[in-house]
Formats: sequence, C-alpha cells, structure tokens
Amino acid sequence: MSQAVDASIKVFLLGDSGVGKSSLMLSFASGTFDPDISSTIGIDFKVKNVEVMDADGVKRNVNIHLWDTAGQERFRTLTSSYYRGANAVVLVYDVNEPQTFHGLQRWMEEADVFCRNDDEDDAVYLLIGNKIDKCIGGGSEGEGVPFMSVPKEQAQQLAQRRRMLLAFTSAKTRAGVEQAFDELARTVYDKIRVKGSDHSSGINFNKPASEPKSSSCC
Repeated sequence: MSQAVDASIKVFLLGDSGVGKSSLMLSFASGTFDPDISSTIGIDFKVKNVEVMDADGVKRNVNIHLWDTAGQERFRTLTSSYYRGANAVVLVYDVNEPQTFHGLQRWMEEADVFCRNDDEDDAVYLLIGNKIDKCIGGGSEGEGVPFMSVPKEQAQQLAQRRRMLLAFTSAKTRAGVEQAFDELARTVYDKIRVKGSDHSSGINFNKPASEPKSSSCC
C-alpha cells in the first residue's frame, strides 16, 4: 500500500546551457548518469518522491515535480509560460566555468518575474554549483582540496545576499545531489506550512502538482 503524499511542490531548474541541469534532474530522480544526455529543448519533467522531517520532527512524504528548462536563448519565450506557480527555483552553474556563474543574474531576474506567487517571497531559491567532480585538486585552498574556477566565497556571498540555499554537487557521482533537493523540499514544506494557507502559497497539499500538457525535449 502506497504511502499518502503530504504535499506536492513545483520546482524549476534554471541556468545556462551545459551546466548540467538535465543530468542533475536525472541523477536525483532516477539515480543514474548519462554522459551522452542531450540538452533540453523546451521543457522536460520528472517526479521524485522524498521523505523529509518537518520543523516539528514529523516525517512528511513530499512529491517534488521537477521542471527542467532549456538554457538556450532561443527557447526562453517558449518556456516562460510554464514558470508561474513555482514553489522553488534551482539556479545551477558550473563551478569550472565562471561565465555560467555570471549568467545567473539574468536567470534570477527572469525567475523573479515568472516564479513569484502572490506573496513576494513564496518561492524558495537554491543555488547549486555543479560538476565538482571535474575540479582539480591542490589549488589555492590547499593540497587535496578541489579547486573551483568560481570561488566558493563568491557563491556563498551571492546566496547570502539573495537569501538562497546553497549546495555543491556532482550529477555524475551524485555527491550532494540528494542532500540538496531534500533540504529544498524540507524548506519549502516548512515555509509554506507556517503560512497556514495553501491557497496563497501555491503549494499543493494532498494533490498532485499540475503536469505540462506537452513537452518538447530530447
């Protein structure tokens, strides 16, 4: 007998093409890694059920509805209509490619426009530095410590300034992946539950989040 779902939340992955959004989603939802995975065209969609501990120490069964969006400029108008009603936004960059970190600014601006609900701060933001498996050891941080082309301090400062959760992951080795999304689910659940109204928050308690009518992905 399947366990009752306490809540379903809608989560968007945003970031430049090639940062590993599709691989992150596949790693989390299916526990697999495909080195030949193609870039998303339009929208891709997966569901992952997780069990999290809420602020009262009660185990909650949460469905995370993951929406992976195309990072290419030409697809931004295609995907913008799907953004509304998101409970959380995952901003992804490649720790080895500084330009993808700088590119987060436009994604944050877009998320602020399309992913906000009626309450200004409803959406929870998670910043992910991905591809840590490709970091070279023995950098300026010390022998054996992975060297990131985008310093951790920059990510920490951005996360603090924007009040975002922060995680460093590898979709390939799955390092940090489950922990990041579990923390996101727990934060969203607790934040919305405290508000005391599922209508204003956009979260769906005991009912599935709406699925895309159609998707175009490869």
